[in-house]
Amino acid sequence: MHKIFTISIVALVLFLASSAMGQVMVSTLTAELNASGGVAVDSAGFVYVADFGIFLNMANGTNVYRVSPHDGSFSVYASGLQGASGNDFDSHGNLFQSNIAAGKISKINQQGVVTDFASANIQSPVGIAVGPGDTVFVANCGNNTIAKITPDGISTVFVSSNLLNCPNGLTMDDQLNLYTSNFSNGWVVKITPNGTVSNFAFIPGNNNGHLTFANGKLYVVARCNNQIYEVELDGTRNLLAGSGTPGNEDGPALQATFFLPNGIRASLTGDTLYVNDDTAPNSGCSSSALNPVVVRMITGVNPPTEITDIGGEKPQSFRLEQNYPNPFNPSTIISYSLPQASGINIIIYNMLGQKIRSLVEELNQSAGTYSTQWDGRDDAGKQVPSGIYIYRLQAGDFVQSRKLMLMR
Repeated sequence: MHKIFTISIVALVLFLASSAMGQVMVSTLTAELNASGGVAVDSAGFVYVADFGIFLNMANGTNVYRVSPHDGSFSVYASGLQGASGNDFDSHGNLFQSNIAAGKISKINQQGVVTDFASANIQSPVGIAVGPGDTVFVANCGNNTIAKITPDGISTVFVSSNLLNCPNGLTMDDQLNLYTSNFSNGWVVKITPNGTVSNFAFIPGNNNGHLTFANGKLYVVARCNNQIYEVELDGTRNLLAGSGTPGNEDGPALQATFFLPNGIRASLTGDTLYVNDDTAPNSGCSSSALNPVVVRMITGVNPPTEITDIGGEKPQSFRLEQNYPNPFNPSTIISYSLPQASGINIIIYNMLGQKIRSLVEELNQSAGTYSTQWDGRDDAGKQVPSGIYIYRLQAGDFVQSRKLMLMR
């Protein structure tokens, strides 16, 4: 049995209380551990942190750790990796893990068993994003490409571009656009579903860590700047956390300090970010030791939109809101806005892209703001299992999708 480590949660409770009053706060969740790589979150909200290794030129980390979001306790979840960097979960609870030193992607099942998944067209892989149908996308730092891997392990090059400069983190928005953060310059690059590549937002510091998408926004680690940025989907950039001074001080987000933060992942609700952060400030961002780290939490971030009564005012645009509550059990409310009369459909899909439930079918619904409820059942009235689902609004030519989480 693996030894479990814990950290006092007194300070954590105080920070959570402050964030509940509307302030974005930074707190330390764990004791020190060697886990300098990517961060992922499973369907139960547990945090998984991979170990890249000791230095940038020594990617010898072998473990992935499982961290409790409740008390910061952690244990080894899987071992035998070779420079464990970016990671992400599929709809079946398998964790896909990059091995940057071995040039391959591993698949880790729910029991922590590691198997080889793909190595063709994989070169110094870092970020991973799992899309609909459990298609796996991989950011290849070694050859500036994004690979696409089918569920049965067939790997092809999805895009290759001179805008990619050691693509590092990788994430996907609710319109299925990919975003990657360049390690060797400050650009976040956008890749559309049809493979069009463009510069999206520039992050200060010229050295990005990973990034994550939650509740309609991107969150990007400015690694060498020791900061975390929030980026709107129109490319507008705002500083979210970190004074820029190297350190590990907790507190209000803009006063807190980081040192070489790297991995980042949002909680299931999107209002908390988990970041692994170096605890040994010394030689600068290219030559410092990467381990040990602590996992930090940024709380009070962009909470899901609550349902409000707009008093009959005509909406100005089509919009699909984040469901509330999320995660949910047994039911959740989905709101949407129509600026003009439209035929609409709202459909629930699983992560394989299979239709689960048709919630709304209207041939001509009047302009206005509406809400509907999903009770976690399919079209046949049967309860569906816990997991992540996609709900999709189509109103004329307008289409928008979001993810929700059912926890039974």
